[in-house]
Order: sequence, then structure tokens, then C-alpha cells
Amino acid sequence: MSQFNPAQASGVSSKDLKRLSKRVSSFWLRDALLDWMIIVSCFFVIGYSQSLLLVIPMAIIIGNRQHGLSLLGHDGTHYTISYNKKLNDVLTNILTWLPLGITLSGYRNLHNLHHRNLGSEGDPEIHHKRSRAPQWDLPNNLKTVSKYAFLDLFGYSLPDYYIIITYSKPSSKMSYLSLFALHGIFIASTILSGAWWIPALWYGSLCTTFMMFFRLRLWLEHQGTDTAHRLHLNVWQGALFAPHLSWHHWEHHHWPSVPYYSLPELRSKITTEPIVNLKELMKFYRTTQNVKSGTALRLLQDGQNIPDQTSANNAECNGSPPIAA
Repeated sequence: MSQFNPAQASGVSSKDLKRLSKRVSSFWLRDALLDWMIIVSCFFVIGYSQSLLLVIPMAIIIGNRQHGLSLLGHDGTHYTISYNKKLNDVLTNILTWLPLGITLSGYRNLHNLHHRNLGSEGDPEIHHKRSRAPQWDLPNNLKTVSKYAFLDLFGYSLPDYYIIITYSKPSSKMSYLSLFALHGIFIASTILSGAWWIPALWYGSLCTTFMMFFRLRLWLEHQGTDTAHRLHLNVWQGALFAPHLSWHHWEHHHWPSVPYYSLPELRSKITTEPIVNLKELMKFYRTTQNVKSGTALRLLQDGQNIPDQTSANNAECNGSPPIAA
């Protein structure tokens, strides 16, 4: 398949791109505060009910919203919250990354490598998946993916969380001071007030349900392709697996300056590239060629054993997405 060139994309003019790249801080703040309201509500439910039966469902909701916060943090990493870069970074750090145990500068350093070296040996996601083989092997099926997601509820992805933290190295070690200060104050104040279960539930969710949703989203983005799948999710699929419109990941990688809330309009202007739904994507994963966890597909395409035009066309005809190229 020919390489998509965003600079030559019909339907997206420089005027459109400038308009769609406009920062509206109130949209981001609204979604961040809503995520936090849901999380705090879960804490109140547990505190009021004192019921162990509600711990697991509340942890699932908290993990889902922690995942949502990480995706809002991802947008802030690209400076799409505010034209004031300092304000952009303060909001991103305080409301998203620091509570999740990561510094903004550390994640930005990591994420810049991902964008710059997408699908190649320089992509940190490639190394992450390789270190956790055979979890990301292809072909794969829903049963296997669900098995690992279930194990995540018992901490199976704790090594993945450690990998994310250690890969996200900030530009200055001084960045760790705010990280340690925030968590130290949070733990001390909740324990001294007798609400020890709040940090227990927060960190427990972070190491279990948050990582479960993180795993499931990774399956929607780059697996089996050297760029990103152009995917459509319905309302409940998006809320569950890819909050805050993050399933527009193909558009994000081609136009990273566009905030998440403008990506649907941007997508509507590109009619030449195929879009697949979740069912079609899972069929692709069941029927695609053998690809080992952490394989750099961009290198393979440059002269080794990526599927040729015929196999790509066959995949598209039988309802599976072709390798995005």
C-alpha cells in the first residue's frame, strides 16, 4: 500500500488545520474535572457503604477514569491545552500525570521517541512489547486478550507499569520532587484522617484496572501495523476502551497538533483512507500473518517480509483491515 502523506491530504487545507488546531482550555478542563468527580464519587461510595462487595466495581471505574486522565495527559504532552506552555504543563502535571506516578517531562521524552520512530526499532513501544512476549504475538484472538486482561485485575501488568515509569525519564531529576511531594502529602493526609482505604484503592486500581484498560487500548492502536489503525468505536466502546476520543489515533499521529475534541471533524475530511470497526479489527488479529511481540514492522516493510499488495488487498476484501502503511 502507498504511504499516506498528510501534507497532500485532500480535504484538509492549511486553513482547516489552523482552525482545528485551536486550543480551547475549557474543553480539556471540563473532561479532566469530570474524570476526577467520578473518581472522588467512587471513594465516597466506598466510605459511605463500608462494603467490600463494592471494592471491585469501584476499582474498575476508578481504573477506567485513571486511564481517561492519562489520555488527557497525553494531549497535554502535545501542548494542545493552552497556548501558554507553562500553564499547559502545570495543568497537565497536576491533574493527570503526577497523580498517576509519572512526570510530564518524563512522559514527553518517552512519547516524542514514539512519534519520531513509530513502528521502528527506535520506538519505545516496540521494546516494551518485546520485553513482555508472547503477550503481543499475532495472530491472536479475543479469548487470549481477555485472559491477559483478567490477569491484570490481579496485578499481572505491574511489570508494565514499572516499565512505563522507568522509561519515562524526566529531563531533570528535580521533577521528581513534585512527584514525591504530591504522593507524600496524599498518603499522609488520608492516613492521618483515618481514610487509609483511599490511597489503597487509588494505588490498587493504578496497578490493576488502570493497566487492564491500558492494555486493551494498546490493541486498538499500533498492533500489526507500522502506523496506526484507523478505527471507529461506538459510544460505549469508546468510553470503555479509548476515552476522550483517543480511538482517532490514526489522525492524531498524522496531525498531532490537533486537540482530541477536534479529531472527529478532521477525520470527516479524509475520505480516501479506510476505517474499520472493532469487529473487523479483531478479525484481522485472528487471521493476519505471524508477527512476534515487539517486531519493528517499519523495518520489515523496508525490505523483508511484510505482506505484499496482494495479501493486503485480500485482508481488506475479507473484512479485515489491511496493514496500514
